[in-house]
Amino acid sequence: MHKPNRPTTCDISDIINEVADFVTSNPTWMEEEDSIRRMAMAYSILGGMSSPDMVTDEEYDFIMDIQTIIKERTAS
Repeated sequence: MHKPNRPTTCDISDIINEVADFVTSNPTWMEEEDSIRRMAMAYSILGGMSSPDMVTDEEYDFIMDIQTIIKERTAS
């Protein structure tokens, strides 16, 4: 699936796959406060350990869509 351009201490694709599995298993996650917090934590971890050049365009778009939903839901 995902192969980073440089070595990392954690497999970024594992986290992205966990996020994707969570979204698939919980299609209404954006309506649940606890799920939004969990996704915000995952986003924060990914942002702290990687950069956009370490993921594919598809993965980047997926993560940015998650971030947009988090911002929208926490702003209200």
